[in-house]
Amino acid sequence: MDRILVSRTDGIGDLLLTTPLFYELRRKYPYAHISALVSPYASELLINNPAVDDILKYYKNRHRTLLDKLKSEKYDAVLAVYPRPDLAWLFLQAGIPVRCGTSSRWYSVFYNRRVKMSRKRSEKHEADYDLMLARELLGGVKAEKEYYYITPQEILDGKDYLKKKDIKGDFIIVHPGSKGSAWNLNEIKYGELVTGLINAGFQLLLTGGPSEKPMLSRIREASWNKNRLFIMDEELKLREFAAVISAAKAVISCSTGPMHIAAALGVKTLSFFPHDDQTSMKPLRWSPLGNMSCIIQPAFNDESSLNDLECDFMIAKLIGLLEKK
Repeated sequence: MDRILVSRTDGIGDLLLTTPLFYELRRKYPYAHISALVSPYASELLINNPAVDDILKYYKNRHRTLLDKLKSEKYDAVLAVYPRPDLAWLFLQAGIPVRCGTSSRWYSVFYNRRVKMSRKRSEKHEADYDLMLARELLGGVKAEKEYYYITPQEILDGKDYLKKKDIKGDFIIVHPGSKGSAWNLNEIKYGELVTGLINAGFQLLLTGGPSEKPMLSRIREASWNKNRLFIMDEELKLREFAAVISAAKAVISCSTGPMHIAAALGVKTLSFFPHDDQTSMKPLRWSPLGNMSCIIQPAFNDESSLNDLECDFMIAKLIGLLEKK
């Protein structure tokens, strides 16, 4: 295999959980040209990754341009990690000889290396499902960690940002948003948790995307103690945000992209997940990979039951996580 394309065009966490696949492909094919077809926003995650030679950004309204690009690159194989019918058809049209995808979809006929697998029961980690699609190329391997390659300059830029915010010493990131993609505490509970964390002596940075800034302000207002509580009210680029995450002692969030960025950077995570009866979202499949982490799940199969958790219990879990070496 001289030229390999990996297609994963969804979110931040999804792409980071595909980085073990890139890593294993590079190990097995050290001289191959490995390309990634990814969403424009998530593409920054692969910058500086030694296992990725080329990053192609996927735009839904530019199929003709993408088809021309795929034909010109003359790939030997494509791994459709995030299977989509339009892309499966494009890979066939582009004449890619080896097209690996799942076997159970109506458009699986467009793949000629069909892997029998189902993610519905979430019996493996998502990163291992990704590796299953490459079994013909890699054999049986398991994912060990997520990979993100931060530069020395980015680390310095992250420290400069914290200095400008007047954040000195150790701090914890609390990232309360999820854009509705995961079970989570509500804003009131986050306000209580933030208050408890500050009273326990922690310095906090509330983070979120552009659409989440009003929520961060509301959580801050809901907190009974605003000392040592900062808000990321700037709109940072993804890698700038990752640099700030790299300096944190831990990240508190639900199952979302920043949790996986933290894991890839070796930062500890305390994460809220649904009850295991929510099969498609359970931690066996979506937990952070390779870092020290603590996962908190509700006792009942009801998202609102997350808000019944005692803040003292969550803070004790965080303290225990921070004490781990």
